Amino acid sequence: MQSSYDSLKQKYELDVANLTHQLEQLKRLIYGKKSERFIPDTSQILNLFSILQSNEEAALEADQIKPAEKIKVDYERNKTNQKGRKLLSNCGHLESETQIVDVDHSEGSIKIGELTTEKLGYRPGKLIVLKTIRPKYKDQQTGEIKVAPMPSEALPKCEADVSLLAQIVVSKFVDHLPEHRQQQMFKRLGVVIPPSTMNDWTHQVASLMKLVALQLRKEILDSQYVQIDESTIKVMFVKKDKTHQGYMWVVNDPKTKNAYFEYQEGRGRAGPKLLLKDYKGKIQSDGYNVYEHIDALYESIDHFCCMSHARRKFDEALTNDKTRASQALVFFQELYKIEDDCRTEGISANDRQLKREYKALPVLQDLRIWMDKQALHVTPQSPIAKAIRYSVERWDKLTKYVNHGEVEIDNNLVENAIRPLALGRKNYLFAGGHEAATNIGHFYTVFSTCKAHEVNPYDYTVWFLNKVANTKITNMHMLTPFAFKN
Repeated sequence: MQSSYDSLKQKYELDVANLTHQLEQLKRLIYGKKSERFIPDTSQILNLFSILQSNEEAALEADQIKPAEKIKVDYERNKTNQKGRKLLSNCGHLESETQIVDVDHSEGSIKIGELTTEKLGYRPGKLIVLKTIRPKYKDQQTGEIKVAPMPSEALPKCEADVSLLAQIVVSKFVDHLPEHRQQQMFKRLGVVIPPSTMNDWTHQVASLMKLVALQLRKEILDSQYVQIDESTIKVMFVKKDKTHQGYMWVVNDPKTKNAYFEYQEGRGRAGPKLLLKDYKGKIQSDGYNVYEHIDALYESIDHFCCMSHARRKFDEALTNDKTRASQALVFFQELYKIEDDCRTEGISANDRQLKREYKALPVLQDLRIWMDKQALHVTPQSPIAKAIRYSVERWDKLTKYVNHGEVEIDNNLVENAIRPLALGRKNYLFAGGHEAATNIGHFYTVFSTCKAHEVNPYDYTVWFLNKVANTKITNMHMLTPFAFKN
């Protein structure tokens, strides 16, 4: 009877501990700081050293949006006799800039008129009308009429100049201003841009940005070492008032810091399988099991795991078993200090490998001995046990970075590249469809590369849109942010 009581008591205590841990994690997610910085107590360090000595002697977010109340409204559409472009017809109050594009003509020619093309342009803090005037000439002897051709345009017949197109897409995907906020800003400047018009401009620019994004994809996957991760993005579903949770798969080249974003409808193995099917080299990822399948599927891939994710498990276990979690974090702190020293000294990959083998390898060996010993004394389903098990199950892929100086200790670089996506989805909330989500990936690919090379994204976009019409698709390497900078 006593044994049954003790068993039931132990079960209740475990349930209380797990629920308390979950509550602490939820409170931390909502109210707490996001930093994982760990400052150990002095007594904790001394206790850990005694443990090491004894070892030597022994040897969801998902917000639900309530549909608005539906109100039936009867109205008559105002009819207008106005034909052609309507946006620029209401821009007479704006300042204008004029460009004259002339054509060679004989001395006997006379000017018989001119062709004027207007576009809505942008200058810092204001909208303007850009006029392109092309004089028409008639040769009095031959009767031939000459007029200069219209300069090449990225989006022919578009009412927006490249300066305005660049402002819109950079504001949305770099400064995280949704299109409806930009429309309100332009309205205060005296111009009403219909949502469908602005959205159409964005999609057309995305179709051009895709060319550069695919070029960057090729360059990244031609490298011998990449990091990969994925993040969610909500997509407006076919059914009304429903959203679908899609995924943006991101692959990053740590050497150039270029990142490529590819949208997939799901989080299954199809995403990375398609992305990495022709890749040969090293990949580094978190412990998501899909990457294990990819590793097994392609012999050309050498898989490394992320030490930061292993460390994070122990950081999350602090509220469950502070003593053991703190002991583990001291080990990780020493490993990251070695990496910081390597970066500070600016040593080569070969020298970093030697330093890791000399300093980091003993720490990893002690950490493994400590985890094996602690695994015998922790409750199997407790957070601290799960943290230990996470590292032990991936130990070889977690630790083999020591023997490869070019490989980072973690995949934080690709996580940093994903941050703009996280900021953007908090503002525009969801993509309008699968095609829109794909276009978002193209923009983040190009603009994250601008950030990596310290290129002004607005200046680059204007430059790109001015050149893309006259560039062959086989020469897209000439239109990357790196090419713009150089």
